[in-house]
Amino acid sequence: MNTKALIFDMDGTLVDSEKMHWLAWNHTLDKYGLEVPPFAQFNSYVGVSDEEMARQFSAAAEYKVAPDSLVSQKCRTYLDLVPQIALLPGVIDTLERWRGRCPMAVASSSPYRELIALLDHHGVRDRFAHVVGGDMVSSKKPDPEIYHRVVSLLGIMPSACIAFEDSQSGIAAAKGAGLIAVAVPQAMSADHDFSSADLIIDSLADFDEQLLRQLLPRAG
Repeated sequence: MNTKALIFDMDGTLVDSEKMHWLAWNHTLDKYGLEVPPFAQFNSYVGVSDEEMARQFSAAAEYKVAPDSLVSQKCRTYLDLVPQIALLPGVIDTLERWRGRCPMAVASSSPYRELIALLDHHGVRDRFAHVVGGDMVSSKKPDPEIYHRVVSLLGIMPSACIAFEDSQSGIAAAKGAGLIAVAVPQAMSADHDFSSADLIIDSLADFDEQLLRQLLPRAG
């Protein structure tokens, strides 16, 4: 196969982590008398960075709470929950299918140490040539900066890179950087607008050689 690259978002794309993010925010904000919305309504935050969420929560506080402090506390709590976070269906099969055939990378708005903790816990860190977290760029998704960064590290043209995302903001970031964008909606992002995606699939397991050739006709 010619050199192509597959780039994956983390939360909601590789791992089923939204509930743990919600729990971590609840624990963090409880000491300030704040609450996040019920989990059933947490879908409004899918694809939103911790920094942006912290700014919103800080603005709602009765007294000043530094957003950076909230993010730091939330991250520490989330790391304790990593052992409870499962890979989504089809992830292992997908990583094994493409292992050694084309480079793979992670591009996520979550902090780098959260990404590494998850990959190490599931024993799949070595599948990825590069892992880029939101704390490694100045602007988070939907800004395309993180995809520009990953593509530069891979040394592959954006048009030969396929990004897998579960959120509207993620798809916007990938398309903004000139990548081919594949939407993999999950329950909490089912109502997002994926009209700009090049392809929508139900599971990563559905992405096979035939779909690759549809997106990259010269692949083979």
